[in-house]
Amino acid sequence: MTGELFVVATPIGNLGDITFRAVETLKSVSLVACEDTRRTQKLLHYLGISKPFLRYDEHVHHRASAEIIDRLRGGADIALVTDAGTPTISDPGTRLVQDVVKEGFRVTPIPGPSSPIAVLSASGFGGNGFIFLGFLPRKEGPAKSLLQEALGLGRTVVVMESPFRVHKTLGLISKMGPELQVVVGRELTKLNEEFIRGRAAEVAERLTGRTIKGEVTIAFSKETKASQNKGAEDN
Repeated sequence: MTGELFVVATPIGNLGDITFRAVETLKSVSLVACEDTRRTQKLLHYLGISKPFLRYDEHVHHRASAEIIDRLRGGADIALVTDAGTPTISDPGTRLVQDVVKEGFRVTPIPGPSSPIAVLSASGFGGNGFIFLGFLPRKEGPAKSLLQEALGLGRTVVVMESPFRVHKTLGLISKMGPELQVVVGRELTKLNEEFIRGRAAEVAERLTGRTIKGEVTIAFSKETKASQNKGAEDN
């Protein structure tokens, strides 16, 4: 009998967002593979769960992947979690899932919180589909080309960005068209959750001088229905 890898989504801020199924899965597995053992330990402590951990990220992929596959081969069920949100969605884990599938083991998703979906659901965009690009290339040329290609498909575009590159990315979006409407989501599901809406240049101006903590998620679209109250902020 072989083990199973569970890809478990965890809260992106509010711990109350974890699902019943995720809790039961974390209780049942033999091992939890995670990016940062300290952060995951805090979550499991909150849930009243005690489990052994194995660090998994891109830096230790080969060693950790081999160990996880050995444990699956021995019959252990393993949960893969990320620091926040859904593993493998702009987070480590994709290569691990590929390795596990290649070896013939079952991979089961335990769906839950995801910042791209959270922002999209509150944006008012995306009724006609969306394209998720994850984190953009650091160089302006490739980033601009990627954004233009995605926007050319006529869908809402969703990206994730570091707090240090938000203004640069909003500048790129604004150059692509003054009619483009943007929603920036920050501190998602936390006490200071905020959605900033408007044209890209306007949103960038409103963020000028502010200290932004943590990653943000940006959705932009040619649609205008969601932007009728573009000056409003939801806190």
